[in-house]
Amino acid sequence: MFALLRRLPAGPVLLLALCVFSALGQEDTEAVPFDLVETNIIMSDASYLVEYTGEPGTPEGAQGAQTFFTEMATAQIPFTIRYNYTTLLNGAEILLDPQYYGAIRLKGGAGTISAVRARRRAVTSNTSIVRDGQALPMLQHKYTGVDQVHAAGKYTGAGVKVGIIDTGLDHRHPAFGSCYKAAGCRVAYGYDFAGDAYNGTNLPVPDDDPLDTCNGHGTHVAGILAGDDGVFQGVAPKATIGAYRIFGCEGYATESIIIQALERAYTDGMNVINMSLSLDGTWDDHLYTGIGNRLVQKGVMVVAGAGNAGSGGLGLLGAPAGTSGVIAVASAILPELYGLAFNVTYPSTDGTNTTLTMMRSEVVESFIGTNVTDVPLVRGLNANGTDFMCSPIVNDVRGKVVLMQSDDCYYSDAAKLALEAGASFLIVYYTKDSLITGITYFEEVNLPSMVITLGDGERLLGILNSTAAGSVLFSLGAERGAFQYPFTSGIDYYSSWGPTAHALMKPDVTAPGGEIYSTYPLDMGGYMSMSGTSMATPYAAGVVALLIESGMSVASGQVYSALVHTATPYLDPDTGLPVPPVLQGTGLLNATAALLATMQPSVRSFSFKHLDDALPAFKSPDCLDWTVTHNGPSSGDYRVEYIPALSALAFDANGTAANPPDMTDTYLPMGSVTPATFSGSSANASTSFKLAFDRQALASNDLMVYNGYVRFFPASGSGLNYTISAGGLNFPSSKIPILPPPDQGLPCLVDAATGLCIDAGKSFTMLGNDTPAFALSLQAPVYRITLQVTQMAGGGPSPSGANNATTPTSESASLPSPSSSTTGQDFFLPEHDTRFLSKNDPQGYYPYYTYVWDGRVLGTASPRPVPAVAGDYAFKLSFYRMSLDETPLEWISPGFTIQPVVTTSS
Repeated sequence: MFALLRRLPAGPVLLLALCVFSALGQEDTEAVPFDLVETNIIMSDASYLVEYTGEPGTPEGAQGAQTFFTEMATAQIPFTIRYNYTTLLNGAEILLDPQYYGAIRLKGGAGTISAVRARRRAVTSNTSIVRDGQALPMLQHKYTGVDQVHAAGKYTGAGVKVGIIDTGLDHRHPAFGSCYKAAGCRVAYGYDFAGDAYNGTNLPVPDDDPLDTCNGHGTHVAGILAGDDGVFQGVAPKATIGAYRIFGCEGYATESIIIQALERAYTDGMNVINMSLSLDGTWDDHLYTGIGNRLVQKGVMVVAGAGNAGSGGLGLLGAPAGTSGVIAVASAILPELYGLAFNVTYPSTDGTNTTLTMMRSEVVESFIGTNVTDVPLVRGLNANGTDFMCSPIVNDVRGKVVLMQSDDCYYSDAAKLALEAGASFLIVYYTKDSLITGITYFEEVNLPSMVITLGDGERLLGILNSTAAGSVLFSLGAERGAFQYPFTSGIDYYSSWGPTAHALMKPDVTAPGGEIYSTYPLDMGGYMSMSGTSMATPYAAGVVALLIESGMSVASGQVYSALVHTATPYLDPDTGLPVPPVLQGTGLLNATAALLATMQPSVRSFSFKHLDDALPAFKSPDCLDWTVTHNGPSSGDYRVEYIPALSALAFDANGTAANPPDMTDTYLPMGSVTPATFSGSSANASTSFKLAFDRQALASNDLMVYNGYVRFFPASGSGLNYTISAGGLNFPSSKIPILPPPDQGLPCLVDAATGLCIDAGKSFTMLGNDTPAFALSLQAPVYRITLQVTQMAGGGPSPSGANNATTPTSESASLPSPSSSTTGQDFFLPEHDTRFLSKNDPQGYYPYYTYVWDGRVLGTASPRPVPAVAGDYAFKLSFYRMSLDETPLEWISPGFTIQPVVTTSS
């Protein structure tokens, strides 16, 4: 069976305000300055991660550390160790003057260094359902097989340790036993690495208690995974919990503090680690993302959210979800959800009264807790006979509840009009299909109000039109209930798309993440409904805990295969084809099927990477060999089929990234599996298979990710189905349009004083913020960007000017010495080497990258940068998509001038 893809309702969308770049040549676009701090391409506050050679805790590891210290001393580069890692990473977090970073990168040697990144926790959507702490059952369990597992009573997560790296946990909550680290406490492990005031830019204040009273995200996550107060039960309600707090009440967390928490969770013996957080980038090569693979190799399953950047297009999966060994979880919304309720009573044709219960938003904040009993409901009418809320009401609504349609004005303005007409309460129904998002006044109005869906608004209009005036009565209290989701359930619109930077088919699987009702800090109400891949992740982690309890192995891949390969793909309702695995993985998980799984493929997914003759290391063959092992008792024979899924167009005809991607059935990959049958009659028997694609038949000018599934169906018609994701790229990496088309205005030269794009010819004193900068936006992940300036005669090259300089392709490339007589020479900038970059999300927190130059370049005589001489320059950026072996894409900025006064070396 396949399920249906959720189609997004076309309706009002609340968008975060973003900086819009000042595109050149677009006079009708108001120029908004770039944020040159938040979007700095280096992302460092002088804090760096260093990995020494050798494994932690070994003589080779100790020697690697000593060699690094010796090399730094020899080079006269001072640094301070902030934190030593001892179990998962042979390395440290160091404090280092950023001016030395470039010299260390060029030097290479005994250590790998990268700037510490700070990122926000995943954004979620909150819908408060109850504020009195009352528990309600989780509705999602009956759609995922978890209810059957609980009913059988065999697997509850007992004896399994689940680590939650998040905002902490309110362990006072009854669902977690109301205790912490005492004898018999379910929250038996934990640590606060942050403190309330920590925001990712200041120093943390750690302590032993990860109590969450101000954020709620971690408490909500923990409830989904392992909460239990009798009525409310998470997926693994008897699991032992470790809570590791890495966020304060607001702000960010850094990679460094996350690694500390991962090491602590590993030392505490966690079997499963839940990471409902996401950093940019899906490069397995990055120091941070590689730790997820190390944990899996050590027998610890890491489960991470795919991310909430679905509108940003392909390839915006977060880290560590993009790591090959980590389970990446997409989010779906299921057919039922909890909501606040109101009642409408009206006379039926048989003379009796009928009462309908409908879903609503919370009442506007200043009137939360308002009670209404049997007040007449009427439709508010404008002078032209419509009911738009932004026009004066002309009919008699005095003392009544008035129903109006949403319009283009603030709710507070509409409330004032309703109040002036004498209404006692305002109900607004949406103009288009949309989820209920709540209501806010921008100024105080003494009138309670709420919003409802378009469908319920139309139902009320039908009732009002068919009954006598004044006979429809409205009541409102603290009621809540379970409602049918008003649209088609399926993959949530915000769930991030794969593939990874290395073209791995991710995410791995889908779990319920939309409108999930779970625990919340007692001081903040006790329970809350929230949405996001942050909610889907602990649901999947809970099923992992059940699988581990059943005796399945993490290190052998058995747990992964049981969870992922027994899921059910969603179908597109228009074409009947499966939704791409780069959006849903293998589909919605099934806990009952996972616990019964006996077949284990040798592959996690089929990832046909680039059609790339220039980079053989990144080219996949058109045919892949694999095996399936049968681990259990006889399960009969299976037929094996390849089923094509919708393809996802990565870019439009102009080379602009499709955000979100367009799904199409125009190009369907024709795959074949041989043999076409599998016998599950023998225990521990393995069968070899081949999966082949005619990828050349997919070649076209449309750059796309093609998708499909290999599926095993029981020949008898009864039994478990198994599913493996498949897909790849129909283009070589050299064709990827890393940068947007030129008419979009990026990259551009920026005046740091104004934050705006400028043309050639600007002269800078290099004092204060009178300096040049650049801004760029990446449409695809980039392995490396080298940052240079070119000293030119005659004002430097134009944006389209030719430059024949060769970009060095090794870490030990020699550096020219700056001199007043040298022209046509390239100089590395101090922080010249940026690696493992994510594509930018045009609608997210990081729609672009920026860099501000302080007037210094790397020299050869000293590890410190030296001042560039006065003269004419241009920025030169070299983009390496996959490897240093490729020919880079180069961008050269408009020329600018440095005046004789420049910044001195400190």
